Amino acid sequence: MAGGAVSWASRRQTIVAQSTSEAEHVAACEACMEGEGLRNVLIEVFSQLAVRFQLGIDNQGVFVVATNPTYSHRTRYIELRWHYVRDQVTKKTVKLWKVKIDDNPSM
Repeated sequence: MAGGAVSWASRRQTIVAQSTSEAEHVAACEACMEGEGLRNVLIEVFSQLAVRFQLGIDNQGVFVVATNPTYSHRTRYIELRWHYVRDQVTKKTVKLWKVKIDDNPSM
C-alpha cells in the first residue's frame, strides 16, 4: 500500500524443487495466496473498493510461466497447484511486474 510492502515472510520450502525456477514459482504462488487473503480483508472492509494487488517477480522464468496461459514441456513437472499465480493473472486479480536486480531489496 502506498508503494510499500504490506506483508512478508521467510521460511524453508517443504517441497524438493527440481529447479530454481520451480522453487521461485512455489514462492510466488505462496505470496499470491497471501495477497489474496489480504485482498479479501480489504474487500470486506471497503466493499466498494476494486482491489488488485501487484506481485514483483525477479525470476524471468517464473514471470514467463505465470503470464503465459499455455503449458510447456519445460514446466510439466511443476505440480498443478503451483499454477495458482497463472490463474490469478488470467482473472486479472493480480498484476505481475518484473523486478530489476538493482531495485530488488532482497539483494
